[in-house]
Amino acid sequence: MRIRMNSNVKIIGLLIIVLLLSRCKKRTNQDIFSVGYTISKEPNISPWQEGYLDIHHINTGSGDATFFVFPDGTTMLFDAGNLDKEKFEKKYAPLKATTPIPNDSQTTAQWIARYIEKVMPIEWKDSIDYALISHFHEDHYGSIIDLGNEIPYGKIIDRNSPDLNFPLDLSSHLKEDELFQNYRSFIAKEDIPTEALMVGSDKQIHLLNDQNRYPTFRVRNVKSNATIWTGTEDETFEYFTAEEMTDFYKGSYNENPLSLALKISYGDFDYFTGGDNTGLQGFGLPEWFDVETPMAKVVGPVEVTTLNHHGNRDATNEFFVKTLDPKVVVQQSWCSDHPGQEVYQRLIYQNNTTGERDIFSTNMHSETLVTYGPWFRENYKSLQGHIVIRVAPNGNIYKVFVLDESSMDVKQEYGPYQSR
Repeated sequence: MRIRMNSNVKIIGLLIIVLLLSRCKKRTNQDIFSVGYTISKEPNISPWQEGYLDIHHINTGSGDATFFVFPDGTTMLFDAGNLDKEKFEKKYAPLKATTPIPNDSQTTAQWIARYIEKVMPIEWKDSIDYALISHFHEDHYGSIIDLGNEIPYGKIIDRNSPDLNFPLDLSSHLKEDELFQNYRSFIAKEDIPTEALMVGSDKQIHLLNDQNRYPTFRVRNVKSNATIWTGTEDETFEYFTAEEMTDFYKGSYNENPLSLALKISYGDFDYFTGGDNTGLQGFGLPEWFDVETPMAKVVGPVEVTTLNHHGNRDATNEFFVKTLDPKVVVQQSWCSDHPGQEVYQRLIYQNNTTGERDIFSTNMHSETLVTYGPWFRENYKSLQGHIVIRVAPNGNIYKVFVLDESSMDVKQEYGPYQSR
């Protein structure tokens, strides 16, 4: 009798364990769209689940890094910067850069890798499917090599591979640029498939695991170098020539207006990101310096946008803001002059055709707040933290989560927002 009772107890105990494990593995849509449970040393935002689009704007204090988990588990990295704070402040004094986040006990690449490992779908942890480099500035690709040594890339997409010759021969022009030369060696040595962004295409970056299940999801390549999508199928046009740029810069060139730009759509949800693309008009600048206006015409309204060039004053022009008319704005910043005050004014202005915007900054410098005053702070939903956009299946609604950089706990939660 005693033996039978012990056996029953063991059986009941095993059943309880099985039930608990099954509940952990099978979360409902309501569970995945909520927060509140904690896994030891893991973020307390619920894990990605198939059907959701997660967009992680990672605050490193050293440049841009955005990690995407598409609805079928395909992953994409858009930029992985690394900024030398001491070198920057010496060169551009009195500007101040932010300190490494969460601290300098690891390299920026290692922090990005640890973050990605925590939010990567368990089924696909072996590599990052697509790694995009918006342009060749260290705060956008300074960690690409070291991160690739931590987590392998399936494919790298930049603005000009394999030729690397727009608007001039980069291998020669940047021969003293150690980062660029190391990048060239990295993609050759590692034999990683590397190619240029195919502007106009919505097939170059696509779902790799279950494409047919999510027919409303697509990544449209809007721009690279001087090539911009027309808005019709995969047609493009050239906005300026290499000679126009090199003549204006007297034999040199500007990386920022050459940046990649993407529009990611999932049902009614639309998202735009565009590296350091510029939009300033006048002041002795050539007309083609404003690449935002022709981009905005084909992108149209979106739910969420990042700020071009970190919100710097040479970007995010009035036409761009009015045309995209985002509900949520993500500012990836690291410098005391991010954002320009005039950019901020354009974002908060409202009239009969525009609505209120929720603005989130990954890393607002303390000196910026001192300069702009208390009313500046009042119009931001968050000034510090990782910013996660979670889009529900079919793209009808989405939420914004702000995560603490050290614990990865949810500090703030906004939404759900309704897609238009």
